Amino acid sequence: MATTLDLVSFLVLLSSVCCREPQPAQENVSPIINMQLDSRKKMLSWNYIRNVSEQECVIYTPLGSPTSQPPQVTEDDTHYCIFRNHVLHRGANLTVNVTCDGNVFQELLVFANPGVEGSGAMNFSCFIYNVRFMNCSWAPGSRAPADVCYQLFWWASLHEDEVECPHYIMNSEGMRVGCHFDQLGEPQNMDNYFFLVNGTSRTAAIPFLDFVPFQAYKIEKYDPPTNITITYNRSHHIIKWDNPEIRYDLSSYVLYYELDIQRAVRSPDPGARPTNHPQSGIFPWNAIPAADEHAPLLQTCLSTPVPCFCPKRVIDSFITF
Repeated sequence: MATTLDLVSFLVLLSSVCCREPQPAQENVSPIINMQLDSRKKMLSWNYIRNVSEQECVIYTPLGSPTSQPPQVTEDDTHYCIFRNHVLHRGANLTVNVTCDGNVFQELLVFANPGVEGSGAMNFSCFIYNVRFMNCSWAPGSRAPADVCYQLFWWASLHEDEVECPHYIMNSEGMRVGCHFDQLGEPQNMDNYFFLVNGTSRTAAIPFLDFVPFQAYKIEKYDPPTNITITYNRSHHIIKWDNPEIRYDLSSYVLYYELDIQRAVRSPDPGARPTNHPQSGIFPWNAIPAADEHAPLLQTCLSTPVPCFCPKRVIDSFITF
């Protein structure tokens, strides 16, 4: 009886071994696991189950050229790449390429922006004004449903959480088409603003709209000069003004002033009214002379029929003519 039981046990064991599916050799298995994309941060992350000798990540977008970069690694051995200068709202293919034990492996992640095409926000723009305020605006998509509700999120660093628009601007139909920021905080010379506009509707999915970072100093709208005065000293006129307050410290070569001077010229006909002849001059912020010895230069400059540039460094702003 014991012999019979031993035989049965042997047959069962043999059957289990023979029928088990063969496992692939470890060297044929990709070492890349847990590959995922954070679309807000534009961060692709993954882990390895084995050591790799070479590695790179690549992003492919419909209107951009493929971009590759070496990964970075966190303290918990998570590898990642951040594609901050790419947009994802048109979709993207992202790959991780590695070499492990002499074999090359590639993992692909296909990202799609779900929603009805043409229903997302469009024509997005922002500008900073009065030093600490900012307005952003957008237009509804051509196929946006009537009940669409757009939401704007922004953040100043990839390591910060996004913040929703504090004050939405509505159009005549009650649809959100803009945002007002009433306090931007203290400026930093390297300010970069990140924006994302998504939307909701009861009838359709709305795709999001993202952007490359906005360089804040490039979107500032400057106030006109203040305290403009005109004086005459019997030989020439002097126009003086104060520089506008601006949010960021910029080179003196960045800003230009434009003067539009109207000169009244009388017609030989005694009964005709005087006519104005416009004359323009465009001057760099640092190009307005601060001493009388430069007056002839500006007089010559202003007598020309086309805009001219007078590259002289100054501190105070005034023009003589």
